[in-house]
Amino acid sequence: MKNILIIKCGDTYDQVKAASGDFDEMIIKRSNLPRNVFKVYEIHKGEKPRHPGEYIAAIITGSHSNIDEKQQWIKQLKDWIITARYSNIPVLGICFGHQIIAEALGGKVEKSTKGMKAGCENIMLTPAGSEDPLFKNIKDSLISYKSHQYFISKAPPEATTLAKNDEGTIESFKVGKIYGVQFHPEFSNSEMEAYININKGNITPVKKGVKMKHEFKNEAIIPNFIDLSLIF
Repeated sequence: MKNILIIKCGDTYDQVKAASGDFDEMIIKRSNLPRNVFKVYEIHKGEKPRHPGEYIAAIITGSHSNIDEKQQWIKQLKDWIITARYSNIPVLGICFGHQIIAEALGGKVEKSTKGMKAGCENIMLTPAGSEDPLFKNIKDSLISYKSHQYFISKAPPEATTLAKNDEGTIESFKVGKIYGVQFHPEFSNSEMEAYININKGNITPVKKGVKMKHEFKNEAIIPNFIDLSLIF
């Protein structure tokens, strides 16, 4: 059986890792699937994933690296995403993954002048988002965890926007079977709280506090992605 690929683009903070595991482990936990279903490649450490067609689907993690850094692995990942697009396999990019998918497919990513954004934020689905299987059972909105400074200022030419925030910034889009979400569906309250405490003084709070209602909507995104990957 083919694996679900996780392309790991960086490591979380040691404090978060000790309590909750790294980005890949948080994703696997949210999936409700056994670890042996997944294959993890640490592309930021020089590991190169095989051809996209060898996997059921792929998830690209967040990162503490920035999209405009001149690193070879970032270029290699963009090339891999283009191959995945034409190989017709489902891909989900989270935060940094969302941004690098946008750039690889012809969109534009910019650095916010407002500093790092962290906390909980309202995410409103577009009509297309409300009908997309990625947001199954979520209806028209959700609140999700955020930790980022870069954002998509221009969607790829073929993109369908699935969600925006209160400021009108793209929070989710898709191109074919490739999806991006700016927010962190792998996070829970404890991970978000740790990010805020670690970065205290360097962030623009999205909302006061990090505990949110209906956290299950945030947690549903990764299982929904896996379900739609099996349907495609």
